[in-house]
Amino acid sequence: MNILVNDMGFPIEDVVIYPTTTSLGYGMEYIYSILERGRLAALSGDKLMAQPVILDVGHEAWRAKEARSGDEFAEVWGPARERGPAWEAVTACDLLQGGADILIMRHPKAVEAVRAAVRQLVG
Repeated sequence: MNILVNDMGFPIEDVVIYPTTTSLGYGMEYIYSILERGRLAALSGDKLMAQPVILDVGHEAWRAKEARSGDEFAEVWGPARERGPAWEAVTACDLLQGGADILIMRHPKAVEAVRAAVRQLVG
């Protein structure tokens, strides 16, 4: 797609890559490998793959039954008020490690958890 857009004269600097996203456990290996291959291509000099990657983590994470199920599963999965934000935060951290640049998130607790993880990694 980046090649076609570039061939049509659209400035590649204005392109943001938006691959489909999955949440933790629901194809995470697939999206992670896509991100990883894209980043490796960019680092190898492919300018068309060096664009920022945006992912809608909040939408995908909250679609998972583990994130939105009620407290009927609390004994096994933990309380719903903690489980959903944790699901979103772990998904976001995985995708950042895979090469995502911009994350769209929903829950403030998940956002704070991801910020804390990034601060811890960056120092």
